[in-house]
Amino acid sequence: MSVFKTVSDLKFISVFKNDNGILRVKTKITYRKDYESFLAPILLPGKCLFTRLIKSVHIENFHAGIQLVQTILRKKFWILRTRKTIRNVLYECVKCKLFGSKPMSNEPTPLPPDRVSDCDVFEIVVFDLAGPLFLKNGEKVWIALFTCAVYGAIHLELVRSLSSNSFNLAMRRFIVRRGRPKTIYSENGTNFKGPCNELSNLDWNQIQREDNLERMSRKFNPPTASWWERLARVITELLRRTLGNSVLPFEELQTVICGCESVVNSKPLTYILKKSWELVPLMFLIENCCLDVTDFEAIDQGHFQIELGFVQNF
Repeated sequence: MSVFKTVSDLKFISVFKNDNGILRVKTKITYRKDYESFLAPILLPGKCLFTRLIKSVHIENFHAGIQLVQTILRKKFWILRTRKTIRNVLYECVKCKLFGSKPMSNEPTPLPPDRVSDCDVFEIVVFDLAGPLFLKNGEKVWIALFTCAVYGAIHLELVRSLSSNSFNLAMRRFIVRRGRPKTIYSENGTNFKGPCNELSNLDWNQIQREDNLERMSRKFNPPTASWWERLARVITELLRRTLGNSVLPFEELQTVICGCESVVNSKPLTYILKKSWELVPLMFLIENCCLDVTDFEAIDQGHFQIELGFVQNF
C-alpha cells in the first residue's frame, strides 16, 4: 500500500488483497463467472513502471484513443486516474503527434487599402455573378452581385445571359441608381474583360475634357474573391430556403431578389453588444431604414403569397 501516497487515492474504490498479496478492485460484476482479472482487476498507481502497458496497448491497437485504451486495460488492470495517465502517455506518442498535428496558421494579413479607405458607398465595387435561376417559362437568369468593398452593402440585378452586353446593361442600371464607382474588382471572365477592352479603346483625354468624366479602374483579382464569393452563397442560401423548388415569373423573382438585398444590407457589420445600436450597411445607403411592406402583402391577390421568410431564417 506504500505506493499509494494518500488515502484519497482509494477513497471511492473497494480494494482487497488476494492470496498472492496482490491488490485488486472489487467491481459490480464480482458474482459473474469469468476470469479473476476481469472480475477484480489489479490495482496500479498512476505513476509506476507498469504504465508502460499503456503505450504497448496503444500501439498494438493501431494507436487507439484514450477511451479504447482505457476499455482494454480495464479487462485486467485498474489504474488510478486512468484517463489522465493515459492522456499523458499518449501525448508522448510521436506518430500520433505527427498525424494529429494541426497545420501551421499564417498570421492574419492586413486588409488591402481599397477595403479600409475613406470613400462613398459603392465607390469601390466588386462584381460577381451567381446562378443560374430558372423562370416559370423555362428561361434562365443570373444574379449580378455588386458589393461595396468598404461598407459591405450589396446591389442585386437580374441578367438574362452571361454576355458582355448583359454585363454592360447591368452596370448601367447600377450606376444610374447607386452612383459611378471609381474602382471595380471582378474575375477574369471574358464577359468582364470584353467591356474593359472596349472601354480602353476610347479617347479618354477627349472624354475628360468634354464631360469631366473620370475613368474607372478595373482590377481582375480572383485570389481575393473569397469574401465576396461568400456573399454570393448567402444570397443563394436565402433563395433556397425561401423558394425551395418553386419557379417564379421574372417580375416576382425580381421582387424576391430585392428582398434578399434588403436582408443582407440589414445584417450587422460588427458584433452586437448589449444596449448598443446595430451598425448595418443600410444606414449608409438610405436615411429611411423602414423596409416593412406588410400592407402590400395584405392586399396581395393570391398569385404571389410567398412570405419573405428568409428574414427570420437569416
